[in-house]
Amino acid sequence: MYEIYIERVFIINLVLNIFILILTAKTLKLSATRLRILAGGIIGALGYCLTLLLPVTYTVKVLVGLVPVSVFMAKVTFNSQGIKNILRQTGFLFVYAFLIGGLMLFLQRQIPIIGLYADKVWLILVLAYAVYAGLNFLLKWHKQNREDDFLKVSIPNGVNEVIVTALVDTGNGLVEPISKKPVAILDETVWEELKSLMKPEKTKVIPYHNISKTHGLMTGYEIGEIFIEKSGQREKYENVIVAISPGKISRNNKYQMILNPQILTKTSAKAAGI
Repeated sequence: MYEIYIERVFIINLVLNIFILILTAKTLKLSATRLRILAGGIIGALGYCLTLLLPVTYTVKVLVGLVPVSVFMAKVTFNSQGIKNILRQTGFLFVYAFLIGGLMLFLQRQIPIIGLYADKVWLILVLAYAVYAGLNFLLKWHKQNREDDFLKVSIPNGVNEVIVTALVDTGNGLVEPISKKPVAILDETVWEELKSLMKPEKTKVIPYHNISKTHGLMTGYEIGEIFIEKSGQREKYENVIVAISPGKISRNNKYQMILNPQILTKTSAKAAGI
């Protein structure tokens, strides 16, 4: 027989769930407020505690309890639509759960003093934070070194071309609500050079929200054509919707546009030769 202190199990799982949700949000570039992350963590911790009480084998507990709880946790935290997106997010939750758990177990076995006090809640939480901090650092390092995520974009303004650096953001699912076309976001300082494209009949109103809890409406315009350079080719994309960012989109001005990756696949492209 094992003696389980359910309050300790709850606290440990709550903290671990919060770390896992944050890492998943950063990996998939998902929008999640602190309140939703906390709510998701609480749901996951409660679900785990209730699952432990089921008089069934561990395999059945995972299938009947942990998988549905994880799906619900992802849905509540990221507020995503579509079963495919929710299952993808749930998959990353499990990946990070196994990764953090495996690394914690490895450290407990490799460092004798940690293994000696492995039953202490405070030490488990400190160890979990250390593993989380390490994974978070690796995510930031990986993001900074993915130069392929940046493309050169040229926007004709009737006189010449305005050239900007664009970040291809897989977490950008912004669409124009009526046409459902994917939307690119452009720094408002660049728009000063594109006033000739701001035609009333091409104006769009685009609702948005992001991971920092900012939400509101952006003004956008359908632009006849833009040119994107990728893999040594210059391609023309027609009738692209571009929204004006309400502020700086890059703190260090590394890029001036955020490209919805769907633009590269859904918008018609024509080779234009560099």
